Amino acid sequence: MPHTMTRRYLLKAGAMSATAFGIGKSLGSMPSSALGATHPAVSVLAGWKPGDPIGYINPSIPDFQLRSYQGKRYEVTVPDTLDLAERARVAVNGLTEPVYEPANFEVYSVFSPLSNPPSMTLLCWMEPWEEGWIDATTRNRLMSGSEQNPHVERRWLEVALKLQGADGLLYTPLKGRPWGLEGFQLSKAQAIKYPGDQLLQPYLCGCMLRSLAVYAKKDPNGPWKDSARRLIDGLNDLAVVDGEYAYFWPSFFSAAKNKPAHPPMPADPIEVEGTNVVLGLAEASQVLGYEPGLKLTKQVINYLRKTFYGLDGSFYSVPALEKNAHSGAHLRGLLGMEKYAEATGDKEVMEFVVRSFEYALSLDVNFTTGPGDESVFALTPGEELVGFFPDMTHSPYLETAETDGIGDLLALGTRLSEAGMGDYWDDVDRRVRNQLAENQLLEIDWIYDVSEKGPTAKATYNTTIDRVAERMRGGFAGNPSPNDWAGYGTKSGVGSCCTAYGCNGLYWVWEKILSYQEGKLKVNLLLNRASRWADVDSYIPYQGRVEVKIKEPVDLSIRIPEWVKPEQARCQIDGQERTLGWDGRYAKVGDVKAGNLAKLTFPISERTDKVWIEKREFTVVRKGNDVVSIDPPGVYRPLYQRQHYRQSQPRMRKVTRFVSEETL
Repeated sequence: MPHTMTRRYLLKAGAMSATAFGIGKSLGSMPSSALGATHPAVSVLAGWKPGDPIGYINPSIPDFQLRSYQGKRYEVTVPDTLDLAERARVAVNGLTEPVYEPANFEVYSVFSPLSNPPSMTLLCWMEPWEEGWIDATTRNRLMSGSEQNPHVERRWLEVALKLQGADGLLYTPLKGRPWGLEGFQLSKAQAIKYPGDQLLQPYLCGCMLRSLAVYAKKDPNGPWKDSARRLIDGLNDLAVVDGEYAYFWPSFFSAAKNKPAHPPMPADPIEVEGTNVVLGLAEASQVLGYEPGLKLTKQVINYLRKTFYGLDGSFYSVPALEKNAHSGAHLRGLLGMEKYAEATGDKEVMEFVVRSFEYALSLDVNFTTGPGDESVFALTPGEELVGFFPDMTHSPYLETAETDGIGDLLALGTRLSEAGMGDYWDDVDRRVRNQLAENQLLEIDWIYDVSEKGPTAKATYNTTIDRVAERMRGGFAGNPSPNDWAGYGTKSGVGSCCTAYGCNGLYWVWEKILSYQEGKLKVNLLLNRASRWADVDSYIPYQGRVEVKIKEPVDLSIRIPEWVKPEQARCQIDGQERTLGWDGRYAKVGDVKAGNLAKLTFPISERTDKVWIEKREFTVVRKGNDVVSIDPPGVYRPLYQRQHYRQSQPRMRKVTRFVSEETL
């Protein structure tokens, strides 16, 4: 059975020749009611040279000021354990360096570490204006205070405004972007061409709404609110509304303004990627308080639930078929639904989100036999221990853990937990400490070692071999296996979507490490975190120890992880014992003052489990929730090389902490 044609699959294959997708061949003809004609079979390079002007639909844009990230910076010595703010600092490199400057810093869609030399390729995907790339950059700067490449971020925002037409919609230019159809794929291989060589993609519009929503909060006096409102109005005009349902025809990837009277609902597998539209609509409408946007959000939700979800929350690749559903896209839809439900108080939608999220957490049931024999299931409980999440559900193939889905799982787990819709903090803790942390590219020397044996790569009009590994450092793996960053070695690397969602995942967890309300401070996750109220230093997994340095008077509570019994926890305030109260898993420390040091300690030890993870057997050693060893090890870049964590004496390091004056 072939893979469903998801965005991730397209990105994996994107480094192949264009003819693998039929590019350079006739794409057929759209229905006569569609506006425009199909793209002709002509050479995309005819008359083009690097640096040629790009044909944006709106060359004249309003001026705006890009404000710097203000906050307090101070140097401290802290335990050398997982620090999401430090990860965000490196992530800004992986967000702003792998770009093509002559095309206004457009992002290379695919990174191939196993080619010789390593290479990056531009494809049709309009990063950074798709996939939440801009909002990920903003969030990671706010976490870390990174000031790397601010000129890149400004240019991205300028282009975002240039993409917006008079009708409020965003248009993808092909003029000056000869790679604009490389990797482009629809269920019927059709693309509608608008005047000026433009594509109209609701998918892009939905993605960009998320970035506009973030900037509407960061820069309330800028053009972002007006741009978002006009874009929502444009999507309302473009959508096919059929009673309680709304969708875009013939596809979320290429929409027609002139439509038949009653066009059919799109139901091809790739249309589930339209969940990006729901997420963008929900975020922007909530920020604007814009009822027309919330109404359209609900109508698109209804279409997606009817087509790609079961009543029990199960994921469908096509109506009523669970096999080979793209988990990341479905989780993104749930995140959009959760944000819609939060904005509107829609209990039925929120209950569906919880149902479907619980279904997602059960997806460590996969085929354990090879392709062709799809009758045998086996429970693979190891996946939830290490945070691995299969890209395609109920698949007979060896799946990888695309970072997209992990980032969305983390967002949902933290948001539902904080909303009181469940207790998923331990699940979040396992996933962020293990698969998400390991998916981030930090060390790069290994890339040059393994690439020497890879297929030859050359610089072309849309491929670069210039300092590729250095520029990708901080990005996230697109196809890791349970034990190897480079997965199974075929077309493995970084997909631009994975970097965006991985970086957003860092923020979504970092944001919820602490919760503050009316003088009460909760530590939900025992991870390093600086804040205006207190700084958290976590010694886990070296020791069962967390220290909270108080900056403002608060009523303090600290959640203990699942592997600690309440009676094992001990608390000291400035070296003096303090008796703990309990509220579920939260140790109630009580009132503390500025300058106090609250220390919580408990036993920590190693546990060894033989488990199934994605149809293979592994021996996993964990210390707390941190995986410190996995056997057999990977081949290209083995994961969980964490021998230092097995020591009881912590390594320490100096870091510059940043506490932003802004919130998002």
